[in-house]
Order: sequence, then structure tokens, then C-alpha cells
Amino acid sequence: MEVRETYETPEQVLEDMRRGYARFVEGLEEARSAGMMELFSNYLRGDGNPRVNQLVDAFAQVLGGWVEALAALLPGLAPEEADAFAVRALEQMLFYPKPADQRTEFTLLAFEGYAVPLVGLLTDGCRAEVAERYKKRTPPRRMMPNQKKLWRALTRH
Repeated sequence: MEVRETYETPEQVLEDMRRGYARFVEGLEEARSAGMMELFSNYLRGDGNPRVNQLVDAFAQVLGGWVEALAALLPGLAPEEADAFAVRALEQMLFYPKPADQRTEFTLLAFEGYAVPLVGLLTDGCRAEVAERYKKRTPPRRMMPNQKKLWRALTRH
């Protein structure tokens, strides 16, 4: 997972994002599949699984870079075209298939707040559609703080 120094098209960013998310989920599964000795060691350490921690930290950096790259590229496009690319990114970031492992689902949920900069690039109609889908998936009363921040951005008028 990495962010290129420069992206020429939003399509390049979205492709890296798609691949990065897939690698991240695979990496989480691998990092969490520890033997008994490692589990015991992680428990005694008190700060969790260092392999998971490193993976999450690395993903946070690259995800921020992808969002930043999209936020730089999309304003130069026609509104409908920018909408389409932003929606594809939001689809990856917010409406991913529910993982079988709750820990993985919770980890992905923690990154949903990274989508906030993309919301401002949506047209009002598109933002309302995304907000409605998001509300159906996660009712506002059950949202975590980062999700509430995203919800406020989606529902601003």
C-alpha cells in the first residue's frame, strides 16, 4: 500500500484505493491470526497486537494521501464527473461489504471519517443520496464520533 508521488487521473487514485483496501483487510486477517504464545505476549504487553497497530497506522497514512489526491484532482472536473469519482471513493470507504470478523468491521468503521473532504466535492443532490444510504446503513443514534462528523458533513445545507 502506498500513495504515488503524483496522480494524473482520479481513476489511478481509485484503483490504488481499491487495491489498498483489499490488501488492508487481508493484512488485518493475517496479523490477527496469531499463535497462543503471541496472543499471550500481546495480552501481557497491554497495547494490543503490534502487527495490527503498524498496519492500521500505515493504512491511515495512505488513505489520507488518496483522499488528498482525489480532493486535489476532482475540482478541475465537471460537477457530474467529479460526483461520479467521489461516489466511487465513498462506495469503497463507506459501503464496503460487511466483513465476517467484527474486529475488521470496527477497524474499517474507524476510517470512515477520512471521507469528510470528499463530501464537499459532491453536488447537493448526490450528497443527499449518499446521506440517505449512509443513514440506512448506520442510524445516526448508533454512530461513532467519526461517523457523526461525516454525517454532519453529509447533511449540511
